[in-house]
Amino acid sequence: MASGTCGENLTWILDNKGMLTISGTGNMENYLAVTDTPWSNKRDFIKNIIITDGVTHIGRYAFTGCTSLNSVTISDSVTSIGKWAFSDCTSLKEITIPFSVKSIGERAFSDCTSLTSITIPDKVISIGKRAFRNCTSLEEITIPFSVESIGEKVFGGCNSLKEIHYPRRRGFEKHLSQGNRARLIPYNSAHVIKPTLQPVTKPKPAPQAAVESLSWKVDKAPLPIEPTPQPVSKFTPQAAVESLRWKVEGKTLTVGGVSEIKSYSYSETPWRDSLRDIQKIIIEEGVKKISANAFAECKRLEQLTIPVSVKTIGDGAFTFCYCGDRTINGGRNVIWSLEDGTLMIKKNPAAQTESNFSTGYETWQVVEGNIKGVKIERGIVPSKRFFDWLSRMGDGVEVSF
Repeated sequence: MASGTCGENLTWILDNKGMLTISGTGNMENYLAVTDTPWSNKRDFIKNIIITDGVTHIGRYAFTGCTSLNSVTISDSVTSIGKWAFSDCTSLKEITIPFSVKSIGERAFSDCTSLTSITIPDKVISIGKRAFRNCTSLEEITIPFSVESIGEKVFGGCNSLKEIHYPRRRGFEKHLSQGNRARLIPYNSAHVIKPTLQPVTKPKPAPQAAVESLSWKVDKAPLPIEPTPQPVSKFTPQAAVESLRWKVEGKTLTVGGVSEIKSYSYSETPWRDSLRDIQKIIIEEGVKKISANAFAECKRLEQLTIPVSVKTIGDGAFTFCYCGDRTINGGRNVIWSLEDGTLMIKKNPAAQTESNFSTGYETWQVVEGNIKGVKIERGIVPSKRFFDWLSRMGDGVEVSF
């Protein structure tokens, strides 16, 4: 049995049968990466999850990669499901979202390839982009009338999806049709869905082990013992030798073992035989620098996990490290990099001089936990989305132009 905390007023217990219980009051913590969750090294052992009454938010990356998970019980106190919360739970076949939930985050259930049934209640207001991407066993889904915003490619890669029932709203059809062949069936009036909530039982506290107490006394003062002099020797520790460690499992590349991942050309990339298949990259804790163009040839990359130890990311280290408007040469007008914790937003050298250099969408959100400051090159115009993101980051980020 293992236990700990996962929020200011939340605790977790994982028993010997693979039952993970989250209890207490308030929000779960939003984790920066899968490896930051307190049960990360036990993910393959988790079979059932119970989120008890009082929990209000399921945190970002909370249960990502729990590949043995087959049942989830969520109490009706939960109002939001964070980004990537249940992503890659490949054994999960069905889940009932309680009527209290108002928002489902980006990729919250992506790559749940066994998921055949999910009920979205008629209180959900927003569904993030790619929320159900690659749920290849889903056949039918209904978007409730309460939904006001829905992200792009929300059902991309759902190859078995036959029908999507959705409220007739501007922009919905575009996002719902991306990446699947489902028949879109719009409706105009409220379509209320009230799921049947499963009973939630609070776990009984584990019995406390008996505490042994050592008792002792000294009848007479002991005689002093002269220490035996030890030979003095000087020891010079050997510097640790770094060795690149990597593996490809399915479509996931995991890289670590070094403080700096250097830039590779296509011919010398160690994982070059899998470049066309890699869709997910996990950088292990301890890596501090990712050189420019290090993973530029991973052209199908969709998901990235970067630990807080990374302070520097070079230009174009990943294929999607861009922001701003597209140009005719296929690139984008604005690029970004991370230099010792400072987000550098720069003009793309390949862009035309008369291009519109606006920041656009913040693709750097994947490393926002590593960002301590922002520096914007002269001539770049920050968009409203940039300032929205900056306000969420708080006062701890310094911006300079």
